Amino acid sequence: MRHPASKCPGAVRVGLVALFGGLLLFLAWLALQPQESPEQEPDPQAPKQESVWQEESQASSAPEELLETSGGEESESEQLPPESEDGSLETFVDWAIWYGWQEPTFPVREDGSTVYGELFDDPYAQWCTEFLLYCLQKAEDRLGTSYLDSVYPWYPYAYSCGLWFKAYYHYFDAGTYTPERGDMVFFDSYGIGYPDHVGMVTDVVYEEDGKAQIITLEGNIPTDEVPQIRSRQMDVDDEIIVGYGSIRQANYAYSGPITYYSDADAPEESEPPEQGLEEEDETDEETDEGRRAQN
Repeated sequence: MRHPASKCPGAVRVGLVALFGGLLLFLAWLALQPQESPEQEPDPQAPKQESVWQEESQASSAPEELLETSGGEESESEQLPPESEDGSLETFVDWAIWYGWQEPTFPVREDGSTVYGELFDDPYAQWCTEFLLYCLQKAEDRLGTSYLDSVYPWYPYAYSCGLWFKAYYHYFDAGTYTPERGDMVFFDSYGIGYPDHVGMVTDVVYEEDGKAQIITLEGNIPTDEVPQIRSRQMDVDDEIIVGYGSIRQANYAYSGPITYYSDADAPEESEPPEQGLEEEDETDEETDEGRRAQN
């Protein structure tokens, strides 16, 4: 007996064609998608690479790291300008110290010059003294006072400033005096026997045992890796401190050398014989007479 032909094979063929067409469309869609490169596992032996941003960030933060590890920071009271402008010595000192903290922490230009050296026509000078005098000059200009060259010296060298205080009997050797705010402190950074650096005392604090310590304002400390303006805290008789220039107290009992600091630093003093001086004077007079005769 013959059975009638089934219609199922035709429907199967249509379904297969549709499935095949859908598969082609899916493959075409995949081909149009952006290709991503597979991530590579990092090579543990390869050197570590840093981005340009990271390198620049580290370079810009290096000076701040040096500052954090090299000394103290100014107090909050020195962030605000002094309230008074009465022209007193105390106010003058307040303004000078305040101006000091307004200066850039790293003030040396790319060519090695500073505005402080320019004050004495030497832009490339070692500028520790010039920095302090620059601040004192700004306070002087603001208040209209005359403390420079009367209470404070006006010499661009730590050595000369110390001798100025000695000449006016306002100099104290380290260990003989507790300084005050505004005094100059003279350092022998390398043990050469005389000052090679100067700073200003901004405060005196006491430890639990009563030992006094100074807090300073300084620029261009010789032992700093990078020239900068910063603060230090140390004992008043620290071994690198030569002495102090007091702006308030006289020291008429000072018995040390006036024109130098130590025996190693003493100048060679030799006076010519008086006869030689008289003969030289007579020779000069004869020469002057001859010139007048020729004229």
